[in-house]
Amino acid sequence: MLELMRKHARNWIMKVLLGIIIIVFIFYFGSLGGLQQTETIATVDGKTLTYADFQREYNNMVEAYRQRLGDKVTEELLKGGRLKEMALDNLIYQTILLKQAAEMNIQVSDEEMRTFILSVPAFQRDGVFDDRLYQQALRYNKITAEEFEGIQKRAMTIAKLEDLVQGSVKVSDREVSDLYRLQNEKMNLAFVAISPKDFLGRITPSEKDLEGYLKEHGDRFRVAERIQLKVLAFLAKDYADMVKPSDGDVRDYYERHKSEFRKDGREQPLEQVRDRIVTEMKRVEGMYAASDRAKKAHDIIYQDEKFDGYVAQNRLAVQLTGFFPASDPPAEYRGIKDFEKTVFALKPNEISPVLSNDRGYFLVQVAERKPAYVPSLKDVEKEVRAGFLQAEARRLAAKEAETLAGRIKAGATLDQVAREKGWKIEETGFFAPTRTIPKIGESRELTEALWALSTKKPHPEQAFPVNDRFILVELKGKSPLDMTDFASRKESLQGALLQMKQRNIIRTWVEGIKTAMQKDKRLEIKKDLKEL
Repeated sequence: MLELMRKHARNWIMKVLLGIIIIVFIFYFGSLGGLQQTETIATVDGKTLTYADFQREYNNMVEAYRQRLGDKVTEELLKGGRLKEMALDNLIYQTILLKQAAEMNIQVSDEEMRTFILSVPAFQRDGVFDDRLYQQALRYNKITAEEFEGIQKRAMTIAKLEDLVQGSVKVSDREVSDLYRLQNEKMNLAFVAISPKDFLGRITPSEKDLEGYLKEHGDRFRVAERIQLKVLAFLAKDYADMVKPSDGDVRDYYERHKSEFRKDGREQPLEQVRDRIVTEMKRVEGMYAASDRAKKAHDIIYQDEKFDGYVAQNRLAVQLTGFFPASDPPAEYRGIKDFEKTVFALKPNEISPVLSNDRGYFLVQVAERKPAYVPSLKDVEKEVRAGFLQAEARRLAAKEAETLAGRIKAGATLDQVAREKGWKIEETGFFAPTRTIPKIGESRELTEALWALSTKKPHPEQAFPVNDRFILVELKGKSPLDMTDFASRKESLQGALLQMKQRNIIRTWVEGIKTAMQKDKRLEIKKDLKEL
Protein backbone atom coordinates (compact mmCIF):
# COMPACT_ATOMS: atom_id res chain seq x y z
CA MET A 1 0.00 0.00 0.00
CA LEU A 2 2.85 2.42 0.76
CA GLU A 3 4.21 1.80 -2.72
CA LEU A 4 0.77 2.50 -4.15
CA MET A 5 0.60 5.79 -2.26
CA ARG A 6 4.07 6.88 -3.33
CA LYS A 7 3.18 6.10 -6.92
CA HIS A 8 0.08 8.25 -6.71
CA ALA A 9 1.55 11.01 -4.55
CA ARG A 10 1.07 13.55 -7.34
CA ASN A 11 -2.71 13.14 -7.07
CA TRP A 12 -4.28 15.92 -4.97
CA ILE A 13 -6.41 13.49 -2.99
CA MET A 14 -3.39 11.33 -2.17
CA LYS A 15 -1.57 14.44 -1.04
CA VAL A 16 -4.45 15.03 1.36
CA LEU A 17 -4.17 11.43 2.56
CA LEU A 18 -0.47 11.90 3.19
CA GLY A 19 -1.13 15.08 5.18
CA ILE A 20 -1.25 13.08 8.46
CA ILE A 21 -3.50 15.67 10.09
CA ILE A 22 -6.70 13.72 10.59
CA ILE A 23 -9.02 16.71 10.59
CA VAL A 24 -8.01 17.45 6.99
CA PHE A 25 -9.44 14.10 5.95
CA ILE A 26 -12.71 15.05 7.55
CA PHE A 27 -12.66 18.52 5.96
CA TYR A 28 -12.45 17.08 2.47
CA PHE A 29 -14.43 13.88 2.75
CA GLY A 30 -16.54 14.15 5.90
CA SER A 31 -19.57 15.17 3.88
CA LEU A 32 -19.72 11.72 2.35
CA GLY A 33 -20.31 10.10 5.76
CA GLY A 34 -23.61 9.15 7.36
CA LEU A 35 -25.29 12.49 8.03
CA GLN A 36 -28.85 13.01 9.15
CA GLN A 37 -31.36 13.32 6.33
CA THR A 38 -32.58 16.90 5.82
CA GLU A 39 -33.80 19.00 2.96
CA THR A 40 -32.63 17.75 -0.43
CA ILE A 41 -30.47 20.23 -2.33
CA ALA A 42 -29.42 17.97 -5.24
CA THR A 43 -29.76 14.47 -6.61
CA VAL A 44 -26.95 12.70 -8.47
CA ASP A 45 -28.02 9.58 -10.34
CA GLY A 46 -30.42 8.62 -7.59
CA LYS A 47 -28.21 9.63 -4.66
CA THR A 48 -29.61 12.42 -2.51
CA LEU A 49 -27.37 15.25 -1.36
CA THR A 50 -28.88 16.95 1.68
CA TYR A 51 -28.49 20.35 3.24
CA ALA A 52 -26.57 18.64 6.05
CA ASP A 53 -24.08 17.31 3.48
CA PHE A 54 -23.66 20.77 2.01
CA GLN A 55 -23.35 22.53 5.36
CA ARG A 56 -20.68 20.08 6.54
CA GLU A 57 -18.71 20.52 3.31
CA TYR A 58 -19.04 24.31 3.43
CA ASN A 59 -18.05 24.59 7.10
CA ASN A 60 -15.05 22.34 6.55
CA MET A 61 -13.97 24.36 3.52
CA VAL A 62 -14.24 27.64 5.46
CA GLU A 63 -12.19 26.17 8.32
CA ALA A 64 -9.57 24.83 5.90
CA TYR A 65 -9.29 28.26 4.27
CA ARG A 66 -8.94 29.92 7.67
CA GLN A 67 -6.15 27.56 8.67
CA ARG A 68 -4.36 28.26 5.41
CA LEU A 69 -5.07 31.98 4.88
CA GLY A 70 -5.75 33.28 8.38
CA ASP A 71 -7.05 36.86 8.47
CA LYS A 72 -7.32 36.97 4.67
CA VAL A 73 -10.61 35.04 4.96
CA THR A 74 -12.90 38.07 5.35
CA GLU A 75 -16.66 38.32 5.79
CA GLU A 76 -16.81 39.80 2.26
CA LEU A 77 -15.20 36.61 0.93
CA LEU A 78 -17.67 34.42 2.78
CA LYS A 79 -20.66 36.51 1.71
CA GLY A 80 -19.54 36.50 -1.91
CA GLY A 81 -21.00 33.03 -2.47
CA ARG A 82 -17.93 31.56 -4.17
CA LEU A 83 -17.17 29.15 -1.30
CA LYS A 84 -20.75 27.92 -1.31
CA GLU A 85 -20.51 27.26 -5.03
CA MET A 86 -17.22 25.39 -4.52
CA ALA A 87 -18.70 23.33 -1.67
CA LEU A 88 -21.64 22.21 -3.81
CA ASP A 89 -19.31 21.47 -6.74
CA ASN A 90 -17.11 19.36 -4.44
CA LEU A 91 -20.09 17.32 -3.27
CA ILE A 92 -21.23 16.65 -6.81
CA TYR A 93 -17.66 15.96 -8.00
CA GLN A 94 -17.05 13.39 -5.26
CA THR A 95 -20.42 11.72 -5.78
CA ILE A 96 -19.91 11.38 -9.55
CA LEU A 97 -16.44 9.88 -9.08
CA LEU A 98 -17.68 7.36 -6.53
CA LYS A 99 -20.50 6.36 -8.90
CA GLN A 100 -18.03 5.90 -11.73
CA ALA A 101 -15.68 3.88 -9.50
CA ALA A 102 -18.54 1.55 -8.53
CA GLU A 103 -19.48 1.04 -12.19
CA MET A 104 -15.84 0.24 -13.03
CA ASN A 105 -15.54 -2.08 -9.99
CA ILE A 106 -12.71 -0.01 -8.50
CA GLN A 107 -12.42 -0.87 -4.81
CA VAL A 108 -10.11 -0.46 -1.85
CA SER A 109 -9.63 -3.70 0.08
CA ASP A 110 -9.67 -3.98 3.85
CA GLU A 111 -6.00 -4.94 3.70
CA GLU A 112 -5.13 -1.77 1.77
CA MET A 113 -7.09 0.23 4.33
CA ARG A 114 -5.27 -1.48 7.21
CA THR A 115 -1.87 -0.91 5.59
CA PHE A 116 -2.68 2.75 5.15
CA ILE A 117 -3.71 3.28 8.77
CA LEU A 118 -0.61 1.49 10.03
CA SER A 119 1.56 3.76 7.88
CA VAL A 120 0.19 7.14 9.05
CA PRO A 121 2.92 8.86 11.13
CA ALA A 122 0.30 10.52 13.37
CA PHE A 123 -0.67 7.06 14.62
CA GLN A 124 2.90 5.89 15.22
CA ARG A 125 5.27 6.01 18.18
CA ASP A 126 8.95 5.45 17.37
CA GLY A 127 7.98 4.36 13.86
CA VAL A 128 5.53 1.70 15.05
CA PHE A 129 1.74 1.89 14.92
CA ASP A 130 0.25 2.72 18.34
CA ASP A 131 -3.43 1.88 18.73
CA ARG A 132 -3.77 4.27 21.67
CA LEU A 133 -2.69 7.23 19.51
CA TYR A 134 -5.13 6.10 16.85
CA GLN A 135 -8.05 5.94 19.31
CA GLN A 136 -7.08 9.29 20.88
CA ALA A 137 -7.10 10.95 17.46
CA LEU A 138 -10.54 9.53 16.71
CA ARG A 139 -11.95 10.70 20.06
CA TYR A 140 -10.41 14.17 19.62
CA ASN A 141 -12.12 14.54 16.24
CA LYS A 142 -15.39 12.99 17.51
CA ILE A 143 -15.49 10.24 14.93
CA THR A 144 -15.68 6.46 15.20
CA ALA A 145 -13.13 4.09 13.66
CA GLU A 146 -15.80 2.82 11.27
CA GLU A 147 -16.65 6.35 10.10
CA PHE A 148 -13.02 7.35 9.73
CA GLU A 149 -12.08 4.22 7.81
CA GLY A 150 -15.14 4.61 5.59
CA ILE A 151 -14.12 8.18 4.79
CA GLN A 152 -10.57 7.11 3.92
CA LYS A 153 -11.78 4.18 1.83
CA ARG A 154 -13.92 6.51 -0.28
CA ALA A 155 -11.03 8.96 -0.65
CA MET A 156 -8.66 6.20 -1.73
CA THR A 157 -11.26 4.87 -4.16
CA ILE A 158 -11.49 8.30 -5.77
CA ALA A 159 -7.67 8.46 -5.90
CA LYS A 160 -7.49 5.09 -7.69
CA LEU A 161 -10.07 6.21 -10.26
CA GLU A 162 -8.34 9.53 -10.86
CA ASP A 163 -5.01 7.82 -11.33
CA LEU A 164 -6.55 5.45 -13.86
CA VAL A 165 -7.98 8.34 -15.86
CA GLN A 166 -4.81 10.40 -15.59
CA GLY A 167 -2.50 7.49 -16.40
CA SER A 168 -2.80 8.03 -20.14
CA VAL A 169 -1.59 11.64 -19.94
CA LYS A 170 1.82 12.20 -21.53
CA VAL A 171 3.97 15.29 -22.01
CA SER A 172 6.04 15.59 -25.18
CA ASP A 173 9.43 17.28 -25.48
CA ARG A 174 7.80 19.82 -27.80
CA GLU A 175 5.27 20.76 -25.14
CA VAL A 176 8.03 21.24 -22.54
CA SER A 177 10.04 23.32 -24.99
CA ASP A 178 6.98 25.44 -25.81
CA LEU A 179 6.32 26.02 -22.11
CA TYR A 180 9.91 27.14 -21.53
CA ARG A 181 9.71 29.41 -24.55
CA LEU A 182 6.43 30.86 -23.26
CA GLN A 183 8.04 31.69 -19.93
CA ASN A 184 11.41 32.94 -21.14
CA GLU A 185 11.43 34.04 -24.76
CA LYS A 186 11.25 37.78 -25.47
CA MET A 187 10.39 39.51 -28.71
CA ASN A 188 10.65 42.94 -30.26
CA LEU A 189 7.85 44.30 -32.45
CA ALA A 190 7.67 47.07 -34.97
CA PHE A 191 4.18 48.54 -35.07
CA VAL A 192 2.00 51.21 -36.62
CA ALA A 193 -0.82 52.69 -34.58
CA ILE A 194 -3.69 54.16 -36.61
CA SER A 195 -5.82 56.46 -34.47
CA PRO A 196 -9.25 57.90 -35.32
CA LYS A 197 -7.88 61.26 -34.15
CA ASP A 198 -5.71 61.35 -37.27
CA PHE A 199 -8.85 61.47 -39.45
CA LEU A 200 -10.90 64.11 -37.64
CA GLY A 201 -9.53 66.97 -39.75
CA ARG A 202 -10.52 65.19 -42.96
CA ILE A 203 -14.23 65.01 -42.12
CA THR A 204 -16.73 67.75 -43.06
CA PRO A 205 -20.24 66.45 -42.34
CA SER A 206 -23.23 67.84 -44.23
CA GLU A 207 -26.58 68.55 -42.62
CA LYS A 208 -27.87 65.39 -44.30
CA ASP A 209 -25.09 63.41 -42.65
CA LEU A 210 -26.01 64.79 -39.24
CA GLU A 211 -29.74 64.21 -39.78
CA GLY A 212 -29.01 60.61 -40.74
CA TYR A 213 -26.80 60.09 -37.69
CA LEU A 214 -29.47 61.53 -35.39
CA LYS A 215 -32.11 59.28 -36.90
CA GLU A 216 -29.93 56.18 -36.58
CA HIS A 217 -28.74 56.94 -33.04
CA GLY A 218 -31.82 58.69 -31.72
CA ASP A 219 -31.75 56.83 -28.40
CA ARG A 220 -28.43 58.47 -27.54
CA PHE A 221 -30.02 61.90 -27.70
CA ARG A 222 -33.50 61.06 -26.46
CA VAL A 223 -34.85 63.36 -23.76
CA ALA A 224 -36.31 61.13 -21.05
CA GLU A 225 -39.86 61.35 -19.80
CA ARG A 226 -40.26 64.13 -17.22
CA ILE A 227 -42.95 64.77 -14.66
CA GLN A 228 -44.08 67.60 -12.43
CA LEU A 229 -45.44 66.76 -8.98
CA LYS A 230 -47.83 68.28 -6.51
CA VAL A 231 -46.40 67.51 -3.07
CA LEU A 232 -48.28 67.66 0.21
CA ALA A 233 -45.67 67.65 2.99
CA PHE A 234 -46.16 66.79 6.65
CA LEU A 235 -42.87 67.81 8.23
CA ALA A 236 -41.77 66.93 11.75
CA LYS A 237 -40.67 70.53 12.42
CA ASP A 238 -44.22 71.80 11.82
CA TYR A 239 -45.51 69.70 14.71
CA ALA A 240 -42.51 69.79 17.03
CA ASP A 241 -43.54 73.01 18.82
CA MET A 242 -46.75 71.31 19.94
CA VAL A 243 -44.68 68.88 22.00
CA LYS A 244 -44.03 69.97 25.61
CA PRO A 245 -41.94 67.31 27.37
CA SER A 246 -42.34 67.27 31.14
CA ASP A 247 -39.37 67.20 33.51
CA GLY A 248 -40.19 63.59 34.25
CA ASP A 249 -40.18 62.70 30.54
CA VAL A 250 -36.84 64.42 30.06
CA ARG A 251 -35.28 62.65 33.06
CA ASP A 252 -36.65 59.30 31.94
CA TYR A 253 -35.15 59.85 28.44
CA TYR A 254 -31.82 60.80 30.02
CA GLU A 255 -31.73 57.66 32.15
CA ARG A 256 -32.48 55.43 29.15
CA HIS A 257 -29.83 57.06 26.93
CA LYS A 258 -27.02 57.88 29.35
CA SER A 259 -24.44 56.17 27.16
CA GLU A 260 -25.09 58.77 24.44
CA PHE A 261 -24.21 61.67 26.71
CA ARG A 262 -20.53 61.19 27.37
CA LYS A 263 -17.72 63.67 26.85
CA ASP A 264 -14.01 62.97 27.32
CA GLY A 265 -14.96 59.57 28.74
CA ARG A 266 -17.22 61.07 31.39
CA GLU A 267 -20.96 61.08 31.74
CA GLN A 268 -22.49 64.54 31.27
CA PRO A 269 -25.05 65.67 33.88
CA LEU A 270 -28.66 66.13 32.87
CA GLU A 271 -28.63 69.92 33.01
CA GLN A 272 -25.86 70.11 30.41
CA VAL A 273 -27.77 68.02 27.88
CA ARG A 274 -31.37 69.00 28.70
CA ASP A 275 -31.75 71.18 25.59
CA ARG A 276 -30.46 68.37 23.35
CA ILE A 277 -32.92 65.94 24.90
CA VAL A 278 -35.86 68.31 24.52
CA THR A 279 -34.98 68.98 20.89
CA GLU A 280 -34.72 65.28 20.12
CA MET A 281 -37.97 64.45 21.91
CA LYS A 282 -39.74 67.17 19.98
CA ARG A 283 -38.33 65.85 16.72
CA VAL A 284 -39.42 62.27 17.46
CA GLU A 285 -42.88 63.26 18.63
CA GLY A 286 -43.13 65.62 15.66
CA MET A 287 -42.40 62.72 13.31
CA TYR A 288 -45.12 60.63 15.00
CA ALA A 289 -47.63 63.48 14.64
CA ALA A 290 -46.62 64.07 11.00
CA SER A 291 -47.02 60.36 10.27
CA ASP A 292 -50.53 60.30 11.77
CA ARG A 293 -51.61 63.35 9.77
CA ALA A 294 -50.16 61.99 6.54
CA LYS A 295 -51.88 58.61 6.93
CA LYS A 296 -55.22 60.26 7.71
CA ALA A 297 -54.90 62.56 4.70
CA HIS A 298 -53.97 59.65 2.43
CA ASP A 299 -57.02 57.61 3.46
CA ILE A 300 -59.42 60.49 2.88
CA ILE A 301 -57.92 61.52 -0.49
CA TYR A 302 -57.72 57.87 -1.62
CA GLN A 303 -61.44 57.35 -0.95
CA ASP A 304 -62.68 60.66 -2.41
CA GLU A 305 -60.06 60.87 -5.22
CA LYS A 306 -59.94 64.65 -4.68
CA PHE A 307 -56.41 65.76 -3.88
CA ASP A 308 -57.00 69.46 -4.60
CA GLY A 309 -60.32 69.46 -2.72
CA TYR A 310 -58.70 68.08 0.44
CA VAL A 311 -55.90 70.63 0.21
CA ALA A 312 -58.34 73.52 -0.17
CA GLN A 313 -60.69 72.32 2.55
CA ASN A 314 -57.85 71.99 5.06
CA ARG A 315 -55.99 75.10 3.88
CA LEU A 316 -52.79 73.20 3.27
CA ALA A 317 -49.81 74.36 1.25
CA VAL A 318 -48.85 72.34 -1.80
CA GLN A 319 -45.42 72.46 -3.37
CA LEU A 320 -45.24 72.27 -7.17
CA THR A 321 -41.94 70.78 -8.33
CA GLY A 322 -40.21 71.57 -11.57
CA PHE A 323 -40.18 68.99 -14.35
CA PHE A 324 -37.60 66.26 -13.74
CA PRO A 325 -36.59 62.87 -15.21
CA ALA A 326 -36.33 59.67 -13.19
CA SER A 327 -32.54 59.96 -13.24
CA ASP A 328 -32.54 63.38 -11.54
CA PRO A 329 -35.28 63.78 -8.90
CA PRO A 330 -35.45 66.95 -6.77
CA ALA A 331 -32.73 66.94 -4.10
CA GLU A 332 -35.19 67.23 -1.18
CA TYR A 333 -36.79 63.89 -2.09
CA ARG A 334 -33.72 61.79 -2.90
CA GLY A 335 -33.66 60.23 0.54
CA ILE A 336 -37.10 58.67 0.04
CA LYS A 337 -36.93 54.95 -0.67
CA ASP A 338 -38.04 54.02 -4.22
CA PHE A 339 -39.17 57.62 -4.82
CA GLU A 340 -38.50 57.65 -8.57
CA LYS A 341 -40.01 54.21 -9.12
CA THR A 342 -43.13 55.14 -7.17
CA VAL A 343 -43.90 58.55 -8.63
CA PHE A 344 -43.23 57.62 -12.26
CA ALA A 345 -45.65 54.70 -11.91
CA LEU A 346 -48.53 56.92 -10.76
CA LYS A 347 -51.58 57.10 -13.00
CA PRO A 348 -53.55 60.33 -13.67
CA ASN A 349 -55.16 61.66 -10.45
CA GLU A 350 -53.70 58.75 -8.44
CA ILE A 351 -52.38 59.54 -4.96
CA SER A 352 -49.08 58.03 -3.91
CA PRO A 353 -48.69 55.90 -0.79
CA VAL A 354 -47.30 57.76 2.21
CA LEU A 355 -43.62 58.45 1.48
CA SER A 356 -41.08 59.43 4.11
CA ASN A 357 -37.55 60.56 4.82
CA ASP A 358 -35.83 61.86 7.95
CA ARG A 359 -37.67 65.21 7.66
CA GLY A 360 -41.24 63.98 7.50
CA TYR A 361 -43.96 62.37 5.38
CA PHE A 362 -45.25 63.18 1.90
CA LEU A 363 -48.20 62.57 -0.41
CA VAL A 364 -47.71 63.30 -4.10
CA GLN A 365 -49.76 63.44 -7.25
CA VAL A 366 -48.56 63.93 -10.82
CA ALA A 367 -49.43 67.43 -12.00
CA GLU A 368 -48.22 67.02 -15.59
CA ARG A 369 -46.17 64.64 -17.74
CA LYS A 370 -43.90 65.39 -20.66
CA PRO A 371 -43.27 62.23 -22.71
CA ALA A 372 -39.84 61.20 -23.91
CA TYR A 373 -38.85 62.51 -27.34
CA VAL A 374 -35.92 62.81 -29.74
CA PRO A 375 -35.07 66.52 -30.14
CA SER A 376 -34.61 68.18 -33.51
CA LEU A 377 -31.12 68.55 -34.96
CA LYS A 378 -30.95 72.29 -34.20
CA ASP A 379 -31.43 71.55 -30.49
CA VAL A 380 -28.64 68.97 -30.25
CA GLU A 381 -26.46 69.76 -33.24
CA LYS A 382 -23.27 70.11 -31.19
CA GLU A 383 -23.68 66.69 -29.57
CA VAL A 384 -24.74 65.05 -32.85
CA ARG A 385 -21.77 66.54 -34.69
CA ALA A 386 -19.34 65.26 -32.03
CA GLY A 387 -20.86 61.79 -32.19
CA PHE A 388 -20.79 61.71 -36.00
CA LEU A 389 -17.16 62.86 -36.16
CA GLN A 390 -16.08 60.24 -33.63
CA ALA A 391 -17.92 57.42 -35.41
CA GLU A 392 -16.79 58.46 -38.90
CA ALA A 393 -13.17 58.91 -37.78
CA ARG A 394 -13.19 55.42 -36.30
CA ARG A 395 -14.69 53.99 -39.47
CA LEU A 396 -12.00 55.62 -41.61
CA ALA A 397 -9.23 54.46 -39.24
CA ALA A 398 -10.54 50.90 -39.32
CA LYS A 399 -10.78 51.01 -43.13
CA GLU A 400 -7.21 52.32 -43.41
CA ALA A 401 -5.93 49.59 -41.08
CA GLU A 402 -7.79 46.94 -43.05
CA THR A 403 -6.32 48.24 -46.32
CA LEU A 404 -2.77 48.18 -44.94
CA ALA A 405 -3.27 44.71 -43.48
CA GLY A 406 -4.42 43.52 -46.91
CA ARG A 407 -1.29 44.95 -48.54
CA ILE A 408 0.92 43.20 -45.97
CA LYS A 409 -0.93 39.93 -46.46
CA ALA A 410 -0.26 40.25 -50.20
CA GLY A 411 3.48 40.45 -49.57
CA ALA A 412 4.40 44.02 -48.66
CA THR A 413 6.34 44.79 -45.48
CA LEU A 414 5.13 47.00 -42.66
CA ASP A 415 7.89 49.46 -43.48
CA GLN A 416 6.75 49.69 -47.13
CA VAL A 417 3.09 50.38 -46.42
CA ALA A 418 3.91 52.78 -43.60
CA ARG A 419 6.24 54.87 -45.79
CA GLU A 420 3.71 55.03 -48.63
CA LYS A 421 1.00 56.36 -46.34
CA GLY A 422 3.20 58.42 -44.06
CA TRP A 423 2.52 56.44 -40.92
CA LYS A 424 5.08 56.44 -38.11
CA ILE A 425 6.74 53.12 -37.22
CA GLU A 426 7.61 52.49 -33.56
CA GLU A 427 9.21 49.57 -31.72
CA THR A 428 8.17 47.99 -28.45
CA GLY A 429 11.66 46.88 -27.42
CA PHE A 430 12.18 43.32 -26.19
CA PHE A 431 9.45 42.07 -23.84
CA ALA A 432 7.97 38.80 -22.61
CA PRO A 433 4.56 38.55 -24.30
CA THR A 434 1.70 39.09 -21.90
CA ARG A 435 -1.71 40.62 -22.39
CA THR A 436 -0.17 44.06 -21.90
CA ILE A 437 2.28 44.97 -24.67
CA PRO A 438 4.72 47.87 -24.20
CA LYS A 439 3.66 51.09 -25.99
CA ILE A 440 0.60 49.29 -27.43
CA GLY A 441 -1.63 48.27 -24.55
CA GLU A 442 -3.65 45.27 -23.46
CA SER A 443 -5.08 42.87 -26.04
CA ARG A 444 -5.62 39.17 -25.54
CA GLU A 445 -6.23 38.64 -29.26
CA LEU A 446 -3.00 40.36 -30.28
CA THR A 447 -0.98 38.52 -27.62
CA GLU A 448 -2.30 35.17 -28.85
CA ALA A 449 -1.43 36.11 -32.43
CA LEU A 450 2.17 36.92 -31.45
CA TRP A 451 2.94 33.28 -30.61
CA ALA A 452 2.36 32.28 -34.22
CA LEU A 453 4.91 34.79 -35.54
CA SER A 454 8.27 33.65 -36.83
CA THR A 455 11.04 34.81 -39.15
CA LYS A 456 9.19 33.23 -42.07
CA LYS A 457 5.83 34.65 -40.99
CA PRO A 458 6.53 37.97 -39.24
CA HIS A 459 3.06 39.53 -39.67
CA PRO A 460 -0.41 38.65 -38.35
CA GLU A 461 -3.04 38.65 -41.08
CA GLN A 462 -5.07 41.46 -39.54
CA ALA A 463 -4.97 44.71 -37.60
CA PHE A 464 -6.03 44.66 -33.94
CA PRO A 465 -8.15 47.26 -32.14
CA VAL A 466 -6.36 48.26 -28.93
CA ASN A 467 -7.43 51.20 -26.76
CA ASP A 468 -9.31 52.98 -29.57
CA ARG A 469 -6.41 52.55 -32.02
CA PHE A 470 -5.84 49.99 -34.75
CA ILE A 471 -2.47 48.24 -34.49
CA LEU A 472 -0.43 46.53 -37.22
CA VAL A 473 2.68 44.68 -36.04
CA GLU A 474 5.75 43.01 -37.49
CA LEU A 475 8.16 40.73 -35.65
CA LYS A 476 11.59 42.34 -35.57
CA GLY A 477 13.39 39.67 -33.58
CA LYS A 478 13.32 37.19 -30.73
CA SER A 479 15.83 36.85 -27.91
CA PRO A 480 17.87 33.60 -27.94
CA LEU A 481 16.92 30.95 -25.38
CA ASP A 482 19.41 29.77 -22.75
CA MET A 483 19.52 26.06 -23.56
CA THR A 484 21.71 25.30 -20.55
CA ASP A 485 19.05 26.79 -18.29
CA PHE A 486 16.39 24.87 -20.22
CA ALA A 487 18.22 21.59 -19.68
CA SER A 488 18.48 22.23 -15.93
CA ARG A 489 14.77 23.04 -15.64
CA LYS A 490 13.38 20.57 -18.14
CA GLU A 491 12.46 17.90 -15.60
CA SER A 492 10.64 20.30 -13.26
CA LEU A 493 8.81 21.89 -16.20
CA GLN A 494 7.79 18.47 -17.42
CA GLY A 495 6.42 17.60 -13.97
CA ALA A 496 4.50 20.85 -13.68
CA LEU A 497 3.04 20.46 -17.15
CA LEU A 498 2.09 16.85 -16.44
CA GLN A 499 0.25 17.86 -13.25
CA MET A 500 -1.58 20.61 -15.11
CA LYS A 501 -2.68 18.24 -17.88
CA GLN A 502 -3.72 15.63 -15.34
CA ARG A 503 -5.88 18.12 -13.45
CA ASN A 504 -7.43 19.29 -16.69
CA ILE A 505 -8.21 15.81 -17.97
CA ILE A 506 -9.93 14.65 -14.78
CA ARG A 507 -11.90 17.88 -14.48
CA THR A 508 -12.90 17.77 -18.15
CA TRP A 509 -13.91 14.12 -17.81
CA VAL A 510 -16.09 14.78 -14.77
CA GLU A 511 -17.62 17.91 -16.33
CA GLY A 512 -18.55 15.85 -19.39
CA ILE A 513 -20.29 13.27 -17.21
CA LYS A 514 -21.97 16.04 -15.24
CA THR A 515 -23.29 17.74 -18.39
CA ALA A 516 -24.67 14.45 -19.73
CA MET A 517 -26.33 13.68 -16.39
CA GLN A 518 -27.93 17.12 -16.29
CA LYS A 519 -29.22 16.68 -19.85
CA ASP A 520 -30.76 13.31 -18.91
CA LYS A 521 -32.07 14.81 -15.63
CA ARG A 522 -29.98 12.33 -13.66
CA LEU A 523 -28.38 15.31 -11.92
CA GLU A 524 -30.69 18.00 -10.61
CA ILE A 525 -29.97 20.98 -8.38
CA LYS A 526 -32.99 21.46 -6.15
CA LYS A 527 -31.90 24.64 -4.36
CA ASP A 528 -30.50 27.94 -5.58
CA LEU A 529 -27.17 28.87 -3.98
CA LYS A 530 -28.75 32.08 -2.67
CA GLU A 531 -31.07 29.94 -0.55
CA LEU A 532 -28.24 27.94 1.04
